[in-house]
Amino acid sequence: MRSSIEHALPWTRHWGCRAAPQHRTPGAASMLRYLPFLLILALWIYAFVDCLNTPENEVRGLPKIAWVFVILLFGEVLVGPVAWLTAGRPRRTPARAAERQWVAPDDNPDFLRSLDKDRDKD
Repeated sequence: MRSSIEHALPWTRHWGCRAAPQHRTPGAASMLRYLPFLLILALWIYAFVDCLNTPENEVRGLPKIAWVFVILLFGEVLVGPVAWLTAGRPRRTPARAAERQWVAPDDNPDFLRSLDKDRDKD
C-alpha cells in the first residue's frame, strides 16, 4: 500500500523515502476527560480510608462494616462516599479539638499550681 506522499510523488518510492507518521501528542483538552474519573476515585479512596480509620463507637447511622460496604458498592456513582461524609462520619467539633490542644508548661495552669505546691513544701 502506498503512503500519501508516494501517491502524490511517485518517484519518492524509488528513493526509499517514506512519509513521517502523524503522531498527536495529548493536549490538555484530551487529558481533561480523565479528570472527573480521577476526582471520583480520589473521593472514593478518601471516604474508604476515613471510614476504616474512624473508631467503631464514633460511627453514626449504621455499623462500621455496613458503611464500608456502602462506600465500596456505591462508590462509582458517588452515593456511598457522599453518604459517609454527610451521615456516617463523626462530626468534628471545635470543643473536641480544644481538648487535644497542647499547652506549653509555662501557660498550663495545672503545671504552675504543681510548681507552687513544690515551692510551698520546701
